Amino acid sequence: MNEQLGELRKLEEKFHGIDKQFLTDGLRLVIFLPAFALLFIFGSWAFSSQSPDWWLENIEPTLGFDLSTAFILIALTILLGYSAGLGVHRYRVHITRMVFRAEVNAAADDHRPINSMHGYSSLDSVISKTMASHNTALFMSLFSIAVISFTVYLGSDSELGKRGLLACASMLAMSIAQHLSTRNFKFNMVTNDGLLGAYHPPMHPSTLNLAFNEILRNQMDPLLRSKFDDFLRDFEANVKRGVSPDFATEKFLMLMHRRYKGRVDRNTTNDEIKEILSDKGINEILEHETFSESLWDSIFIRSEKKLPAFYRLIDRIEQDMAIGKQPDMPDLLFDVDLENVVTENANLFCYIHNLSNSDRQVLLRVNSPDFRPKELLLRYSLKAGEKSYWPNQAVPDFEKGDDDRLGRMSGLLQEGTLAWQTLLPEASGDASVAVRLENTDGDLLVGRQINVNVRPEFVKWFRNASSITSYIAGALGLSAALIFQLMSLI
Repeated sequence: MNEQLGELRKLEEKFHGIDKQFLTDGLRLVIFLPAFALLFIFGSWAFSSQSPDWWLENIEPTLGFDLSTAFILIALTILLGYSAGLGVHRYRVHITRMVFRAEVNAAADDHRPINSMHGYSSLDSVISKTMASHNTALFMSLFSIAVISFTVYLGSDSELGKRGLLACASMLAMSIAQHLSTRNFKFNMVTNDGLLGAYHPPMHPSTLNLAFNEILRNQMDPLLRSKFDDFLRDFEANVKRGVSPDFATEKFLMLMHRRYKGRVDRNTTNDEIKEILSDKGINEILEHETFSESLWDSIFIRSEKKLPAFYRLIDRIEQDMAIGKQPDMPDLLFDVDLENVVTENANLFCYIHNLSNSDRQVLLRVNSPDFRPKELLLRYSLKAGEKSYWPNQAVPDFEKGDDDRLGRMSGLLQEGTLAWQTLLPEASGDASVAVRLENTDGDLLVGRQINVNVRPEFVKWFRNASSITSYIAGALGLSAALIFQLMSLI
């Protein structure tokens, strides 16, 4: 089983390199080749009645056929290359699916049932639907080759030949549409983060216990999430005695985020990790086989893109701590953030931390007339701030122990309450969200009004619009060709 999986991985790596450099990325031949083929098909149609003088006098006597036929032959050659490219891309996706399912079966044999994890069904469905779209696109391109080959035999100047050119161009347009519909879900099994592009994160708990842990876990596909669980077990096994594993995990993940942002060098990273991990575990964790520096960067890039409000929120709290700014309320720390531009959904983050010496209860009320749910009311019981972590003066960035910004922020996120709510927009345009923090009697403690702009993601919208337009144009052209042929027969 391992040998077979290794061979599949090597095969996928070879075809993925070709695919990435020439076909779907890099030169993007599967986009440019059919576009050029369409130009030559329409050129053949334009010169089907009469070739230009320069061709008649200089070239046609040598070649023995007109300019329209030459354009058809060029288009046929390009279509052969396009179909070959689609075939290679489809084969690469087929191998990726085989490697994915082999990984899932291997994990099941190790008593790690990935197929029962949340998000597996949707991910497997996306891979299967993408494979089906590639099959359809390849079939349409082969049909176009058959039609244009028949047109070469008939001649483009005949009525049937012209209708053949129309049918060929229409099927080619629909083939392009099928391929474009898959470009929103790019995936591979060559890299550890290869499935993230095809994975749609599920809904999340409304209140986070371990902020960074749950934020990053939410963005991971089931296969990577399973490996992350193994990584955390290795990490906790190397935590120093007397250090809370949860605190150590949050501190490490925040440290990795700072390293990704370029705010900490290698020496400082080692010094901070020495405070939470044993000497044996430092190299094991930093040089981890799966969770390397490049994978952490990829996860943080995706996380910051999907959840910018969370990172803005913690950065703002950290900046206030850095200058020693005191909270607006002396006994309560509260902050809220939301995306400025909303595409698929809005992610509202609210942070609450009790700084007083007694327990208390507060109400978090969210009113959003332009989103669903329109009104939300949450009741939180806040424990007394035994470790408030909020300083009375400026805090250094890094320092021995947990009295620096990294240690204090890790403690704040662990001891405080972080609410994460997903709001679904009902229409595009300007929208607003009102957030109120109240006491149990309904009296307002602090309120925020947030204005956002709801609009579709441009790249995804452009791909979908191009795919739909190509499909409609191709369907209309193919219908017209069939109708004209039936009329000629009648």
